[in-house]
Amino acid sequence: MHWLRSFFLHRPFVDRTLCHFLRRRLTLPILLLADLFPDFDERIVSIGQIPRGSWSTPLADLVLLLKIAVCTEPKRLMEIGSYRGYTALFLAQHISPDAKIVAIDRHVDHGEAYRETTFARMIERRVGETDRAMFARDEPASYDLIFVDADHSYSSVRNDTELVLPLLSPAGFIVWHDYANWGYFNGQNGVPEYLGELGAKLPIGHVAGSTLAIHSPSWISGTGREHFRSATQMEAGEIGAGPWQANLPRG
Repeated sequence: MHWLRSFFLHRPFVDRTLCHFLRRRLTLPILLLADLFPDFDERIVSIGQIPRGSWSTPLADLVLLLKIAVCTEPKRLMEIGSYRGYTALFLAQHISPDAKIVAIDRHVDHGEAYRETTFARMIERRVGETDRAMFARDEPASYDLIFVDADHSYSSVRNDTELVLPLLSPAGFIVWHDYANWGYFNGQNGVPEYLGELGAKLPIGHVAGSTLAIHSPSWISGTGREHFRSATQMEAGEIGAGPWQANLPRG
């Protein structure tokens, strides 16, 4: 099995080609952010720099993440897998100046995008592995927005999620990146498999027009549950509608 994964690891085009035949890999309900947040379309986000580096969050996903931030106005945020720091920088530019971001990455040089800017004061850098020691100082339910975008293997995304879910506030949001159909055969992307399992226990939606998935504890019961359901219900023919009839966002 190891040699087979190694074969696909060095031939990513083969992995991506074969993944197209995995028809039932993305099983989460599709969620429309405009139905979730009433003022979603009116909230303005802006991007000055273009993120650099192959691991940076693609612009379409970044814009939707920033939209989530400006709609929810979080005061305490966490990013797991900060890389060069563009996502943390843009989040800092779109939230209240007194908000705080914890940016975590195993690479000691992460965060170059914001480290020499005025926004650095809003961002706490943490270097190391995502384990219990990393979050020992954090109070339960103390984060309003958590973005999980580190190692995408099944075991890693499960580990990261299980560690940070208790840190999410009751009305907060956790967002996962790369809920997408790639990396199955080389083992590099187990996000769809893990979230498919977790989605059987918790309400998680696949953000339309993106490779983001999102959950809030407020959706588990009561009016929040109904709100989630209404935002994930769409007409059967809407996804496959023609270009003049479809209203799903284009990622």
